[in-house]
Amino acid sequence: MPIGKVFLTVTLVWGMWGSMLFPVVFSQSSFPSSNSRGGVTLDSSPLVCGQSGPGATGPLGPPGEDGPDGRDGRRGTKGGRGKSGSPGNQGKPGVKGRKGAIGKTGPAGPGGPRGAPGQTGKRGAKGESGDEGEPGAPGGCNCGPSARSAFSVALTKSSPTEHRPIHFRHILLNEGNHYNASTGKFVCVIPGVYYFSYDVTVGQRHLALGLVHNDQFKTRTFDTNSGNYDVASGSVVVQLQRSDEVWLQVYNSGHNGLFFDPFWADSTFTGFLLYADHDYLTAAERKANKNST
Repeated sequence: MPIGKVFLTVTLVWGMWGSMLFPVVFSQSSFPSSNSRGGVTLDSSPLVCGQSGPGATGPLGPPGEDGPDGRDGRRGTKGGRGKSGSPGNQGKPGVKGRKGAIGKTGPAGPGGPRGAPGQTGKRGAKGESGDEGEPGAPGGCNCGPSARSAFSVALTKSSPTEHRPIHFRHILLNEGNHYNASTGKFVCVIPGVYYFSYDVTVGQRHLALGLVHNDQFKTRTFDTNSGNYDVASGSVVVQLQRSDEVWLQVYNSGHNGLFFDPFWADSTFTGFLLYADHDYLTAAERKANKNST
């Protein structure tokens, strides 16, 4: 490779040292060098002052401007495929997935052996009534007369004693003699359901009248009267047992306008059996049939 020439540059500068003026020589050498493209670059050596002794340090010069960007380098060749790495460690189980849709019903399997009989179930609800049957043969009941009870009685005195049973002494009807005129009470002999009513005349005073069953009031009526004559009435249906008692009485002192006149005004008390209890009828039927044989 050829070697470039050496260039030497000498610069003469007048300097001052104190009051003396003297020349100063600066020299600079250049050495050419080649780059990859064949150009020449000059390398500067430091200037050498011809005057002996160090000079003063000059101020720092401003930074130079940035040079232009260099060109992109050529793309490198593709590397070869590396070896496969060793298998990694097994990962943790993932989150449980959603439940899948219900699959189609599979074909029916073969029938199994017959099982043991189960326990008896509960009794079902009562079914609907069947068709009406044909009438049966007449029975041997002879209990008609023994299942009758009725009475109707009338007052024979105005303003009876208050807070006590009223004595209706005029007997209009007393089927079975279950009404006692001496006590004013009806005494039950045939247990069952009874109907009682009263229809009385009120004269010139108020009337507080009630129907009593075994010392308990079943009904109460109050009739106001301003000095004239009036009619008061009431009725009730009662379930009675054997030996129960029923009567009428005035329940408020000073309100006793119950009135009687043998010629034009009556006050009555009535009661009768609607139907007897089933147990009583069964016992009466057995007794009647036994007596008839």
